[in-house]
Amino acid sequence: MRRMVIIILAICFIITGCMNKGKTITLTQIKDSFEKNGVSMSEVPDLHPESVFSKAYNDVTPRRFVIDENQKISIYVYTSSKEVRKGIKDFENKTAAADLTPHTIYQIANVLIFYVTDESFKDVRVDLAIEELLSLTK
Repeated sequence: MRRMVIIILAICFIITGCMNKGKTITLTQIKDSFEKNGVSMSEVPDLHPESVFSKAYNDVTPRRFVIDENQKISIYVYTSSKEVRKGIKDFENKTAAADLTPHTIYQIANVLIFYVTDESFKDVRVDLAIEELLSLTK
C-alpha cells in the first residue's frame, strides 16, 4: 500500500513538472525586441480607428504603431495563449467576408501581432524581432 502511494505521488510530480504553464510576453519586451533589431516604432493610438486592425478582438484592444508610412503594427496582449487563439477566431469571424489589406499574423505566447504591409515593403528586421520574441518563450 505504501509503495502504491509513493508511485502515485511520483506520477503526480512528473505530470506537474511536465505541464507547460505558458510563458507570457509584455508590451515592453516587444518594443525592446523591435528596437534592438533596428525597427523604430511610433505609437499612434487613433490610427485608422475603423480599420479591422484597430478593432478589439476577444475583448482586447490593440496598441497601434507605425514603422513608416507603408508599415503598421497592431499588438494585442492577452492573458494567455488560449485567449490569443480566441482572438484570432474572433478576427476570422468578423472579417470573413472582408477584402483585407495585406498583412501577416504572428502569435507569440500570449501576444497577437498584425504586421500590415504590402509584400514589397516587408522589413526583414521585423522577422528578426519576432524570432527573438519566440526565443523568449522556449
